[in-house]
Amino acid sequence: MSETIWVKIETTKGNDDVWSFKGLMWQRDFEKITSNEQRDGYFQLNKVYWISTVYDDSGNSEEEKLYQYGKGKLEAFRGDLYLKVEHLVSIAPIDGASELERYQKRQNSPLRAVTPIRS
Repeated sequence: MSETIWVKIETTKGNDDVWSFKGLMWQRDFEKITSNEQRDGYFQLNKVYWISTVYDDSGNSEEEKLYQYGKGKLEAFRGDLYLKVEHLVSIAPIDGASELERYQKRQNSPLRAVTPIRS
């Protein structure tokens, strides 16, 4: 089984909108994209999540909210997202597992696993 890597990606959506997602992708896909071997088609992002910060009128952060595919208002999603390579703006390796653990500790609430990545 291939290795996976946590990444943060930014992708264009619509005319000028840039959307940001975090999740797991196959290491081989990451290497193909970053070496320009794969310039079109789709790649899979799994265990998709993002953390949004709410700010008060003074610009101070008030709270963070975790959004995960397969949870809450996004429960209809299975956890997978397929993105077009040609719409990719940026891609960066991150430590997603640690970020989710830190979020859990700050919120004092357990996280449940999202659908595992499939080959």
